[in-house]
Amino acid sequence: MLFALLCPIASMAQGNATLVLWHADGTTTDVALYLMPKVEFSGDKVRITSTVLDMEYPKENILRFSYKGSGTGISTPKAEADCSRKGDRLVFHGVTSRDKVAVYTVNGIRVPLSLTVTPDGLSLPLSSIPQGVYVLSVNGKTSKFTRP
Repeated sequence: MLFALLCPIASMAQGNATLVLWHADGTTTDVALYLMPKVEFSGDKVRITSTVLDMEYPKENILRFSYKGSGTGISTPKAEADCSRKGDRLVFHGVTSRDKVAVYTVNGIRVPLSLTVTPDGLSLPLSSIPQGVYVLSVNGKTSKFTRP
């Protein structure tokens, strides 16, 4: 509990940005980005871990995510073998319709998806979502992409 209270203070003292979790009860939790938190969506839980913290919340209790502070330090990850961009669509290789694929806005709001099965794999037409920056979760593994 003390750690949760000190995270925002330590973040402000070092000038780092924080990840803000907005809870259904109106409270927020700040996690300093210098701790390099890893956010995973698994089953009905949201888990945030790093070398010094391990937090878990029911998904229904987390309304959204946001950032505050000077710069987020978020960079686009390198392309991974299980997802590629082909024209105006994202293709998930080795992913079936039974796998858990979710897209969230940078504010943590889940985006409705219209996934289709193609010979290349599961496909997300980017034209089905508005322009912006998104967080992609495939079976709990997250990355960021931009819809120009």
